[in-house]
Formats: sequence, C-alpha cells, structure tokens
Amino acid sequence: MTNIVIETIGYIAILTGFFAITKKDMNKFRLWHLISSFFYIIYGAMLNSIPLVVAGVVFCIIHVYHLMKIYDSNKGPKLKI
Repeated sequence: MTNIVIETIGYIAILTGFFAITKKDMNKFRLWHLISSFFYIIYGAMLNSIPLVVAGVVFCIIHVYHLMKIYDSNKGPKLKI
C-alpha cells in the first residue's frame, strides 16, 4: 500500500475518535468509538504495529459488549446516529 492510503486510514481513525468524544449520549459514543477502533485495527495492521491492533481489538470487544447489553435491555435497537 502507498503511504497516502495508510496515512488516510490513520486520519480517518483519528477523526472518528474525535467525533466520538463529541457525543453526550453513551450509546452514540460507543458506536462511533467502535468505528474508530475498527479503523485503528486496519491502520495498525498496515503499519505492522501489534500494539495498535491489540488496542483496537480490545476496544472493539468492550464496545460491542456494552452495545449488546444496551440492545438487550431496550429489547431492540434504539440507536439514532
């Protein structure tokens, strides 16, 4: 891959992470941070950076777990993006 593609993925990860922290609602924060973490996994894999990949995977697991709990407690999806 070219450096510009790798760097673009990195910037997308950063921007979605910044967007996530603007959300007051925890559900929206978790959803957007999950998206950010997914991009960090891709970015870390492109850089062969195990710490970035591991951190992204851990964050994804945590956010999916909590989003599933929210989904189950609400008996259906209530997320509005």
